[in-house]
Amino acid sequence: MAKKLKVLHVASWFPSEVHRSLGNFVARHVAAVASVCDAEVWAPIPVKGTASAMVKMKALNGVETRSNDEGSWTIRRLYHEATRPQLLGVARAMAGQAGTTDWTPNVVHLHVAYPAGPAAVAWAKKWGVPVVLTEHWTAYHDFKALPWWRRRMVRDVVRQADMLCPVSEDLGKAMAEALPNAKGTVRVVPNVVDTGLFKVAEPELLSGVPVGATRRKMDRDGLHRILHVSSMNDDQKNITGLLDALEGLMRKQGSLRATFVGGETADLDAYKAKVDAMGLSERIAFTGPLSTADVVRQMQSHDVLVLNSRRENFPCVIPEAWACGLPVMSTDAGGIREHLPKGLSERGFLLGAEASAQAWHNAFETMNEAQWDAQAIRNYATRHFSMDAISDAYLNVYHQALERGRSKSDVLFSG
Repeated sequence: MAKKLKVLHVASWFPSEVHRSLGNFVARHVAAVASVCDAEVWAPIPVKGTASAMVKMKALNGVETRSNDEGSWTIRRLYHEATRPQLLGVARAMAGQAGTTDWTPNVVHLHVAYPAGPAAVAWAKKWGVPVVLTEHWTAYHDFKALPWWRRRMVRDVVRQADMLCPVSEDLGKAMAEALPNAKGTVRVVPNVVDTGLFKVAEPELLSGVPVGATRRKMDRDGLHRILHVSSMNDDQKNITGLLDALEGLMRKQGSLRATFVGGETADLDAYKAKVDAMGLSERIAFTGPLSTADVVRQMQSHDVLVLNSRRENFPCVIPEAWACGLPVMSTDAGGIREHLPKGLSERGFLLGAEASAQAWHNAFETMNEAQWDAQAIRNYATRHFSMDAISDAYLNVYHQALERGRSKSDVLFSG
């Protein structure tokens, strides 16, 4: 039996005591890889505040072991004092960890070029192993707006990566335009969904008779429960525009209800005030942040997920909804069109960018009359975003990176 590859994940973004949701999609990539490789995570986390706060964070989850059905992996959150420049603190934290381990990887897998990229590349060179870069960062779309020193740093990291794995084709194109001389092989690997957790709901039965959402969906009597899940940032997600569109829809369809999940509770007051002014506070609810299990339950009990974003890569919430058999309505932003065709499709409806309230009304009427096959929708999510699909994709990427590394060595020695 062949030995598993040893993969060191270096994460610029990762959930921690400083920010509990930052980089949760990175954590899911790591979990997928750990099912086929020996994996370890080093996540440099800058801490502002007292030394005692940092000690407390280290005690809480400085080192953590996780497991799934296929394997286990170690997470090392490298809490360190926040510095200016940030790269200095990251480099020190990485060097401190490297100095205490005898674990040498076959591949360094960097997640997001800034700020952990330079240290990850430096240690990969020291170990003589290839670098795979997975990128989620939307800054490439407006790369010139970054400070010159950050552009230079990102450029150096990207050019030294053997494999570049943007999470969408749209992001890959933005990276190519921002950094035209990058030499790494590009392979799009999307975000991963735990299809064992996000799944079609079990039938709701009362004395063997379908009730609730199960009955409603069996009767195929249209869409009555609308769901939105996001950070609730109005500049990116255009919540205000979505509420404007919902107002007209709700005036027309009395049975329509909507639930907005996410955002910090204190930041939802403006949206709640707007809904009160529309007279729809009994029909539009704001939950604030929810646990993953609660998000699953929301998806299983609603009829359609809606997004009105101005900017995106390919948000995880879309394939999560699909894994639950839920169709999606979204504006055309970033890489969404790569998986949701324009207009009506078997997975939902893609509106134009910055769609008007009237465009939303027209699209919703079309969606309302369509028939939805929850299992077909879920099957698409399983084929493209499941743990198995993503682990297979990354295993192929690692072997390509190792082959590139061998080819480079052959060139050097032949000279």
